[in-house]
Amino acid sequence: MNTNNSQNHNNKTPNKNGKKFKMNEKTMTTLLYVGAAVLVVVILSVSIFAFASRKTETKPAPESTATTTAKPEVTTKTPTSTQAPVTTAPTTTKKVTTIDKPTVSTPSYVTPVEGKLLKNHDSETLVYSVTMNDYRVHLGIDVEAPVGSAVYSVADGKIKSVYQDYMMGTCIEIEHKNGIVSCYKNLGEILPEGIKEGATVTSGQLIAGVGETAIIEQCDEAHLHFEMKKNDEYVNPLDYISYGKDTESLKK
Repeated sequence: MNTNNSQNHNNKTPNKNGKKFKMNEKTMTTLLYVGAAVLVVVILSVSIFAFASRKTETKPAPESTATTTAKPEVTTKTPTSTQAPVTTAPTTTKKVTTIDKPTVSTPSYVTPVEGKLLKNHDSETLVYSVTMNDYRVHLGIDVEAPVGSAVYSVADGKIKSVYQDYMMGTCIEIEHKNGIVSCYKNLGEILPEGIKEGATVTSGQLIAGVGETAIIEQCDEAHLHFEMKKNDEYVNPLDYISYGKDTESLKK
């Protein structure tokens, strides 16, 4: 009987130790799960905190770029200084236009003697000379008038010279405005008082009388040989004076 009881007692004790061991395994797994969960939570919280701290650090960067881009706005306004000279330019052009209007007075010319045109001016075509029995150019006009007919200055001017020419006889040259010089030839030898070189004359003033002193034209009717020059070049006197219908018929 005692042996049986002792056997039964030995059989029961291993069961109690087994239960305790099983309970320890459950608690160990539970602790492991809990520890793993805590570790996951810690890792997540650390990663969230790190992510949040990165965002806060990157926020000032746009502010610095914004300040750098704002600087060019100041520099683009500086070219306004180049517009200053434009305001002064129109004032100079207005002053130029008021100066560019010179007034030139052209004198009017009167006929040097009353009479009829005999010969026209022609500096190119050779004209036959009865006196010289040859052909030559005729640099003035011949106005028929009786000997002693009054000869007048064609415009205001100053007597340039009074001289005796072997071929053209007594001659007077008068300077006028605009480079014009009037020449009176085949005059009488006696001249009015005061008609001399350097004397000032007015338009229509008596300066001489028609004569017969020009040897080269002695075979022609009594006349005044009249020439005009402009800037030392011979010109047609009929471009400046008129003898009515005779002017139109003889002028070329």
